[in-house]
Amino acid sequence: MRLRMLACAVLAVLAVPLRAGAVELRGTAVARSGEWTIASLRAEDAFSDRIAQTVDRGMPVTIVVTVDVWQDRSGWFDQLVGEQQVVLRAFRNAWSDDFALRRDREPERTITNLAMLESEIARPMRVRAVPLTRLAPGERYYAIVQVAVKPLTVEDLETVEQWLSGEAKRSGKPGPGSIAKLPRYLVGILANLSGFGDEVGRWRSGTFTSASLPVLP
Repeated sequence: MRLRMLACAVLAVLAVPLRAGAVELRGTAVARSGEWTIASLRAEDAFSDRIAQTVDRGMPVTIVVTVDVWQDRSGWFDQLVGEQQVVLRAFRNAWSDDFALRRDREPERTITNLAMLESEIARPMRVRAVPLTRLAPGERYYAIVQVAVKPLTVEDLETVEQWLSGEAKRSGKPGPGSIAKLPRYLVGILANLSGFGDEVGRWRSGTFTSASLPVLP
């Protein structure tokens, strides 16, 4: 009975109008800076209608930017030579109308409203992809940049539980129980069935060599 109530609670949170993913990568480029291969990008339109609604209601959102550098090997499988990931976490503060944004292990920043939060996420970003020493002279490489907007991850269980507890306190009604006790696979199934999956944007560079990379100022 408890699991059924918890399942209903999660589905109620996730049941919002759906629209195709809107996130796009803009200003993408690969260059060199010092001893590093650098990817430049902007993650624009990170919030589709359904994501904006759920974030506004207090659900967390995770934006994962991944940069992979591959060696282009004709007649053979391409080889991954380096990868980097930047994780942005955003959520609404429980006792105020503003939002919190954190990049990796950096301190949280307070953002006034949802529009400003999306603008902050869309600021130009540079990611160190791979040291130049890993690029063999004369060999050809390419980069794949991906941005994934994850409105609900299994790692968000405790945050969702806190949100449900806050809703119960405000309404004066008992909550459905501890969502953290739901099996992790069940939460994933509920998220997928509700259409609450990732929204992804991808970009692939042209081929380059270590010598052909432009130099960033």
